[in-house]
This record gives sequence, C-alpha cells and structure tokens, in this order.
Amino acid sequence: CLAATAAQTTMTKQKKKSKQKKKENNGDAEALAKQIQQTTLDETRRRREAERSRELSRELCASRHDGVEWCEYEGEVNLPEVMRLVDDDLSEPYSIFTYRYFVKNWPSLCLLAKIEGETVACVVSKAEVENSQLVAGETCYRGYIAMLAVNNTYRRSGIGTALVCRSIERMRAMGCAEVILETETTNTIALSLYEKLGFARDERLFKYYLNGADAFRLCLPLAREDFVDDGLPPTPE
Repeated sequence: CLAATAAQTTMTKQKKKSKQKKKENNGDAEALAKQIQQTTLDETRRRREAERSRELSRELCASRHDGVEWCEYEGEVNLPEVMRLVDDDLSEPYSIFTYRYFVKNWPSLCLLAKIEGETVACVVSKAEVENSQLVAGETCYRGYIAMLAVNNTYRRSGIGTALVCRSIERMRAMGCAEVILETETTNTIALSLYEKLGFARDERLFKYYLNGADAFRLCLPLAREDFVDDGLPPTPE
C-alpha cells in the first residue's frame, strides 16, 4: 500500500510539473506573439509617421521663396557667416573647432540661404553610421541636426523650415533611418517648427546646456525609399 501511495504521489507531482511547464510555455508563446504584434504595430506607426513627414517635406521643398538662393557650404569663405549667424541666434557657444568638425566632414549637409548675396540662414547637420534597432540586423545611418540659425529680419518667413527640409532630404538620400536633434525646452518656436515636420519628443535631458537649461531630444523616423528633389546641386559621391 505504501509503495502504491508513493507511486501515485510521484505521478501526481509529475503531472503538476507537466501542466506547469505547459502553462509556462504557453505563456512564453503568448508573450512572444504580443511582442511581435507590438513590434509590427510600432513599425507600421513609424512608417506612417515617416510617410506623412515625407509628404510635408516634399511640399516645403517645392515651395518658393522669392529672392532666396539655396547653397551648399563652399569652404572657409562661408565659415565666418555661419559662425556669426549661429552665435547671434543660439544660446550655446561653439568653438571654431566644433564648426570645422561639421563643415569639413559633412559640407553637403551645411546648407545656406542667401538673399542678395547675404547669408540670412543656415543649417548644420551630419550623418553617421549607427547600428539602429529601427532596422533589425542592418547597419544604417542616423542624421543629426546640430545648428539652425535664421537672421532676425527673416524669421517666421519659412526660410528656416525650408532649410531643415532640404537637410532632411539629403540625409534621407544618404540612407538615414532617422534624424535626431536637441533643443531647449523653453524654445517654443523651434519646438513648433520641428514638431510640425513630424519630430517627436524622445527624451528630456536635464541641465544639458552650459547655461543650465534642459533640452528635449527630438526624433524623426524617415521613409528611405524615395528622395525629394531639394533644388540644390547633387551631393558628391
């Protein structure tokens, strides 16, 4: 009798363990299915947002500003103009080495707007290879907008927005999967501009700037299949 009872107890324990293991396996399968579903939804949402951004960028790149000449950075002759604009417009001081780091390595992503020969706005960006989770298993580029400055006289004219769009389209053409940037949390004009273009607030960076101000990191996913003509000369290979 004791042997039969022990055998029954062992069988009962084994059945419980089997049921528990089956339950755990089912739970793992359900969790994996939910994760895959969420990843698919996130990717669909990201692509939808990227498509909207691309259409808006297409529209703004096609817009015309009478008397405005869109130019690439041509060399040291343009550096004083870029430095003057940025120093007057942004609160963060930059050394000449910082400027040269960007304009020497990515001159095609330093774009200028000129009116009657005077540089009235500029955008300074870069694009670097980065392992991105947006495209699993691939190495892609990430774009970064470092500086945007517009002469006081020409603010709210759409020139700054048009420059940003041209920079974004160049980064898209280079294969960037996303574009990021930082701006002060109190800079409502810049936040409005970027959010209009589809940028979303990704992170708050406390005391990010030398003046102690906080920043928002903004991110824009890009649809990379198409390239919008930005009206500028082609980027050199």
